[in-house]
Amino acid sequence: MKDRLEYGPVPRGIYTALLAITPAVLILRPDVAMHYVLFLLFLGFGLRIVLEKSGLYRLWNDMGAGAQRRWDRKFMEERAREIEREEARKKYHRSRYRDPKLPKNW
Repeated sequence: MKDRLEYGPVPRGIYTALLAITPAVLILRPDVAMHYVLFLLFLGFGLRIVLEKSGLYRLWNDMGAGAQRRWDRKFMEERAREIEREEARKKYHRSRYRDPKLPKNW
């Protein structure tokens, strides 16, 4: 299933770090330990379900894909202009007729 939510390396690293400091939280802040553990359980098991069921993940993907398409189109148009300019420059540079508007040793 292509549209399934997969966490990247940064969110996985953050979650692993939160899991690693759990013993410190349990020792240093026992008053918030229960909330912290519930928060970790939600992040581990519930967040994916909430994002997929609410449609927020699909919305985020669609927005990202639209931005990527715009960037690609802009990049490709600029690259096409560069290629056309280079070809025109080569054509004028190799021609026998010297245009008076061109520099002297063109």
